[in-house]
Amino acid sequence: MIGMNKIPGKNCILLAFALILLFSTANASLLANISPKEPGIPALSLYIDETGQYEIEVFNDSEIPVSNIMLKISVGESLKLIDHGLEKTMFATTIELIEPHEKESLLVTLKPTEFSTNNLFVYVDYGIGEYTNLSATYVLVEENPLEINASLSKTALDTGGEGSVSLSLKNAGTEPIQNIKAELIVFKGLETNAGVVTVTSLDPGEGYKAKEFLFVANPEVSGKIPLLMQVVFEDSKGTHVIEKYFAVEIQNRQTILYLIGGIIILLIAVAVISRMRDSGSSKKLEKPVEEKPVEE
Repeated sequence: MIGMNKIPGKNCILLAFALILLFSTANASLLANISPKEPGIPALSLYIDETGQYEIEVFNDSEIPVSNIMLKISVGESLKLIDHGLEKTMFATTIELIEPHEKESLLVTLKPTEFSTNNLFVYVDYGIGEYTNLSATYVLVEENPLEINASLSKTALDTGGEGSVSLSLKNAGTEPIQNIKAELIVFKGLETNAGVVTVTSLDPGEGYKAKEFLFVANPEVSGKIPLLMQVVFEDSKGTHVIEKYFAVEIQNRQTILYLIGGIIILLIAVAVISRMRDSGSSKKLEKPVEEKPVEE
């Protein structure tokens, strides 16, 4: 009977060991690689505020399907991930399933925001159910020969209010810059019909001051809304896309007035209650003190 009881225990141990081995094998067979979307180059070389794309490929090099694959992309402070118009330093996602010997691909958009003589690294943590593996690459940063000065007229708008982004350009390099196109791109909650400004060429030292790009806040929307000034140009190194990001806070004036009114009413109520308490305390102090007759 003792021998019969030991057999199931051994089977459980063997089963658990097999499951651990299976999980480890599947995890080891999951491979991830990050490289530039444009083939043939080891890493992107970008100007400040220039966007570029890396492709992440996750490959299931096993005989069984793999599910719940976790991915986390992270960068340093001088490099930003662009996600739906927002600049981030970390982005996480999950791949539900990859069949045997199949792969899934994911594109990430990166942008250096500061000049650096050092490589700016991009890290991809991945694993099945948890982060157990790491893949990495880097971005090189170069000085931009095209000086782009863009500024937002207002950081806060009333619903239905109007704002603008002003733009000026200057060729600070030693070679001509061609086919310059500038456009204001807005997201849900803002509207613009500013169109596209085009400049055929700028010689070294030559500048251009573009018109203001107007935008309007949607009357039904409030909160923080991103927008960006996109400048595309060509030089001897190729075509470049520069994106300068802004954010505008859309405020509902009626809501603010209600809030101010509520604060005023609350302050008045506090003042009245405080005065009533002070009045009650004064009456108690003003009550005459009865003197006891002196006994002879």
